Amino acid sequence: MRAVLASALAMKTGSRRLGKAEQGGTLAVVRRAFGCGDDLAVTILGLARAGELPRGAVLWPIPGRDETTLVTTGLVQEVAYGRDGGVLVLHQVASGEFYGSLVGAGSVETGAQVEAVIDSQGAHFATGTILRLMESYACVGFAVSRQLAARIDAMRVRMVETAMLSATGRICAELLRRARRSPDMTIRPVPVWAELAVTVQSTRETVSRTVSQLEKRGVLRREQGGLVVVAPHRLEEQVY
Repeated sequence: MRAVLASALAMKTGSRRLGKAEQGGTLAVVRRAFGCGDDLAVTILGLARAGELPRGAVLWPIPGRDETTLVTTGLVQEVAYGRDGGVLVLHQVASGEFYGSLVGAGSVETGAQVEAVIDSQGAHFATGTILRLMESYACVGFAVSRQLAARIDAMRVRMVETAMLSATGRICAELLRRARRSPDMTIRPVPVWAELAVTVQSTRETVSRTVSQLEKRGVLRREQGGLVVVAPHRLEEQVY
């Protein structure tokens, strides 16, 4: 029955099946993203089309395309631009996470758009395909719901930080958050100060000065390709 569903979905979406080389490079990402085994991961990949996500490109919304994209490599972010030139980073989307219409919410005009932070790759699904997968496989429904809930939590945290913390506190909180994504507390690659400043609604000069002071105190250490948080407890003390 599920094999029939997969074939029907493929015909409805018009998506091409990914080649063996592409499947080999993204199968682990799909398993992690959807919390599924190899068989279902291969089925899900068969309903997607691979796509390059070039740095700086506007990835969503794209007129005439109602899609949900799973980032397989790289990093993208959803941002909003004000009329006065201000920029607000709503959230970043890393490998194994989704952007786009998700559960059909993409029709709402928000003024936000998704852009690639670095050269990335993704697996594009028609949003209808994701909805049918959610209906048919509990793990897919759970995975999408979990990511949406995590996104709401992250945005709530950022709202509190923006209202309650100083610029230095916001910078330290963001550095700590990024470091905790890695078991060795290393941020890779070293953040671009201008990008980090936009994320925490500060300035490049403030970010650069704060990081330099933390390095002098031994809280941070630069190494080739990364920024190591040497003393997480001391960095956390700087947040409040």
